[in-house]
Amino acid sequence: MTTVVLVHGAFHDSSCWELVRTDLDERGVPNLSPDLPFTGLDGDAGTVQALLDNVDGPVVLCGHSYGGMVISQAASGRDDVDHLVYLCAVQVETPEELTASFKPTLLMEHLEHSDDGVTQVDADWAVECFYHDCDPEVAARATSHLRPMANGIGPAPDAPPVRPAWMDITSTYVVCTDDRTVHPDSQRAMAMHADDVVEMDTSHSPMLSRPDLVADLLAELASRVADAEAEGAR
Repeated sequence: MTTVVLVHGAFHDSSCWELVRTDLDERGVPNLSPDLPFTGLDGDAGTVQALLDNVDGPVVLCGHSYGGMVISQAASGRDDVDHLVYLCAVQVETPEELTASFKPTLLMEHLEHSDDGVTQVDADWAVECFYHDCDPEVAARATSHLRPMANGIGPAPDAPPVRPAWMDITSTYVVCTDDRTVHPDSQRAMAMHADDVVEMDTSHSPMLSRPDLVADLLAELASRVADAEAEGAR
């Protein structure tokens, strides 16, 4: 069986995947989702790597938003991850490309930076930034789970460069066309790195507004991976 591993983005926790995971459970698709510690990119990638070490069989690894950076590092050099999915996520080769790719969005106007090096989202604007097409109750619950995180989401300054996993593993990019957090044009620029690109007419949170679409894609990819594995074993 192929396992789907779901990696959340900045400010969130694994609860943002609950609707998708319920759908995958109903389809019989094994799935897991860790909580990132937000200790920096290396620590977050290490958390995903530790989870992958305990998964038997092939993996479809999906990252949302900042989670794209995490999966690019976590899956680097591994042979147990068969497909990467970037859900309105960061898919870049270098930090410099990240800076060059990003256009201003509503989220950037409503980030709060504290003197102690912590960033959080203005709670009064969270729905407009992340969840404007979600059911109000779903949006309210998601907002209640938002977490602060340390300023900066790139690798440590003295960290050796890591070859992004998408250079060696097939990837799909999902562009969310009504996104107010990562500009759709920025997503399309990053999606040029992917092998396949699909578009969803959603906000930055399709896993909450259209979990059926996300689960459809992930279940299809998991089935493809399983079929390829079976064919290869013959």
